[in-house]
Amino acid sequence: MYLYSVDRTLTFTSEDMVLFKESPFACWMERLTLENPAHGVAPDAGSAPPGDSARRQDAVAELLANKGRHVMLIDWDAPEALRRSDTLAAMRSGTEFIVNGQLAVGPLAASSQLLMRTSGYSELGNHLYIPCDIQGKTNRHDAFRLCFLADLLHSVQGVLPPQMVMFRRGGQALHLKTEDHIFHYRAVKQHFMAAQREFRKHRMPDPALSVHFGRWSACANDVLRQRALQGDAHWQTQERHELALTPPECDVPLARERMVETTDAALQGLEFIGSGGASMAFASGGRAARAGDRRRRPVPPAALGEALAPPVETQQVEPLSHPLDAAGFSVARRVETPPRRRAPLPPAEPPGNDVDREQAAPRRFTPVPFSASLNTSDSFEG
Repeated sequence: MYLYSVDRTLTFTSEDMVLFKESPFACWMERLTLENPAHGVAPDAGSAPPGDSARRQDAVAELLANKGRHVMLIDWDAPEALRRSDTLAAMRSGTEFIVNGQLAVGPLAASSQLLMRTSGYSELGNHLYIPCDIQGKTNRHDAFRLCFLADLLHSVQGVLPPQMVMFRRGGQALHLKTEDHIFHYRAVKQHFMAAQREFRKHRMPDPALSVHFGRWSACANDVLRQRALQGDAHWQTQERHELALTPPECDVPLARERMVETTDAALQGLEFIGSGGASMAFASGGRAARAGDRRRRPVPPAALGEALAPPVETQQVEPLSHPLDAAGFSVARRVETPPRRRAPLPPAEPPGNDVDREQAAPRRFTPVPFSASLNTSDSFEG
């Protein structure tokens, strides 16, 4: 992020979004440093501020020109306003390749290493441009940075580039379908822009929710350590107040609930923002989020000096019917049939009555093998 030289407006690059999606804390610190350099927090020793990952590609422009291609080389050292206007003029004229361009839409801006013309209809005419990465090195954020350029091209030419190209060493070209990557970028962009609109100098994001701390590791560790120490001191002070002010008829847990509102005043300071913008402020008027497993329990009226309410006679109330049982709902229910009872065994008969049992029992059919039904004797005459 930087201040645009023309009107001093805050401008964000793809590097800011990459930093934000990994460390909202570090991104917040970078903006705080840009707007208030004298905030008093020093970065890590030997660290450098985040910069643009794009590099000038004059050699690529010379190589394409030697092959007879129509190339427009934007002066890398020219003022940014001139680079923006020259890039737009080259796009409108239909130049085949634009090297070292500069795209900007609103508060977003980025340097484009190579823009390649392709066929299609757009607000520029019978052509449109797709972004290309010609760094030669593979990085896990390359596709995200190309999506940043594709989003800017979408606003400039009115059409989202159908694909993005990554050129690697050896002449290998990797074609990426924009639709496969743009939705992740748009989700990160939405959270990033919301965080920038809601930026406040006294609302620091929780460092514990970041993957890394950028060049502010020492600051993040100090914040986490002070927060932990303040939490321990807070509860130790609260325990001493409870022991001194607890009446004989009231137990310690009930007194703790009555002392919560008066002891949180020692935790006033920075307000920490969790993921999704949820505020976890250490301010007076409520228990802090670091209370751990301490649960707020209702205080009986006797402990607060109130009169006890007369007991209410309980009445049996019929259970409410399920909402799906109302008219208009057709819910399939499984009807479970009762288990079948096993038939009782016949009583045992005394031995010696085998003839009567055989006569009473039905005769069962016994299958005869097919080979036994064949007449294979010598008297068989075919």
